[in-house]
Amino acid sequence: MSCNICGKNLAVLHIKESIGNKKYEMHICEECEKKMNIMEKCIELEFNNLHTIFPESKPVVDIKKKNVKRPKLKDKICPSCCYSLREFKKTGIMSCPQCYENFSKSIAKYVRKIHTYNKHLGRVANKNLTNRDIEEKIKQYEATMDMLIKIENYEEASIIKNKIENLKQTLNIKETLSENKDVRR
Repeated sequence: MSCNICGKNLAVLHIKESIGNKKYEMHICEECEKKMNIMEKCIELEFNNLHTIFPESKPVVDIKKKNVKRPKLKDKICPSCCYSLREFKKTGIMSCPQCYENFSKSIAKYVRKIHTYNKHLGRVANKNLTNRDIEEKIKQYEATMDMLIKIENYEEASIIKNKIENLKQTLNIKETLSENKDVRR
């Protein structure tokens, strides 16, 4: 995508803004960003919207006026509750548990668009992790602990070692519980 200011270089900075029902988008190359100190203005919060950054020109693009072909949503409907995918897009809320299954592909696209990932990367209680997740976490912690030992940061390595032991205990408990469930069946 080319720069909205000079129209020559490839844009590396993308600013989006919604005012009411109008959506505005600005694409800026590295040279123009440096000339206008846009990042500094953004960081210092010297502006309220895109129009205050670019008062002398109209480089702001109104997305609705732009002739961009967007694929229309297929109006999928949940057979369980008759909730539509279009309603989900408007509200961001599902109506029933079956909606998640029926709209899973579309939901994944929206989550990825908003959050970059559609897999949770933050903290999760150990009891909610699968055995494979716990084993991966143990491997990651072991690698971190080895690195900490190499740089002689023994205090942090000790903390990581305790986390590894806790995860191993959790893994043993989960395996024991799953074995007990198998025996009962």
